[in-house]
Amino acid sequence: MYRFLLLFPLVGLVSALSGCAASRAPAPGEPSVQVVNVLSWDNALSGKRDGLRSAWPLHRLRGHGEEFPLAQVKQCQGTVCSWGVLKAGRTIRSAQATEQGVRVDLVLDVDVARNHAQRTGPQQAAVNIPADVPALAAQRHVERSVDLAYGKPARIDFDFGIAYDICAERLDGAGKPVDTCPLPYF
Repeated sequence: MYRFLLLFPLVGLVSALSGCAASRAPAPGEPSVQVVNVLSWDNALSGKRDGLRSAWPLHRLRGHGEEFPLAQVKQCQGTVCSWGVLKAGRTIRSAQATEQGVRVDLVLDVDVARNHAQRTGPQQAAVNIPADVPALAAQRHVERSVDLAYGKPARIDFDFGIAYDICAERLDGAGKPVDTCPLPYF
């Protein structure tokens, strides 16, 4: 009986420490994992693909949110074009390494409307589509668990050519990618 009582707290301590180790920052020179994400759309003026790419260390992602900068999108039918202001954000509820890659629980919010405002720290931005121009509108809230094999992106498509891609890659002890996520830079 005494052995059980002494062993139980030790098992709890080992379990707690192993949970912490999974989310700790890697020591310098130690291999690590990062998650790369891209929000992309067709640039309303040039028609070329545009977007924002960012990468975050796996150990910093739990509860991490990212607000993407405001952007304009358009959709034309014949000679009539409708315009919209894109506001998007994503939150990673949890992220953990698995044997094959990374499992991510994420939340995406994409909102296209006639106008949006955004505050980032001390900076504020606002974009408005004039009242005499046809406006696009769409809102979408996505909550999804995604299993990412290293170097293989997952994609979520939205209205008006908007897309979100996410990918996991391992880094060696020098911080160089072992796996390459084939996602564009903008």
